[in-house]
Amino acid sequence: MKQVTEPVPSNLLKAILKKKEEMIQLGMKYGLVNHRTIECSQQLDGLLNQYKNDRLF
Repeated sequence: MKQVTEPVPSNLLKAILKKKEEMIQLGMKYGLVNHRTIECSQQLDGLLNQYKNDRLF
């Protein structure tokens, strides 16, 4: 069975890159186990899951 992939909206990709950079900065400033960094990481996870789901359906 062949999967059909749709183009991912560029705004989603931009949001992923922006959130990734924000997480890196927070990690460098506050550490990797700080609640700010963890919350940002969870938000990035959500965006990445959305990206993955958009590519599968």
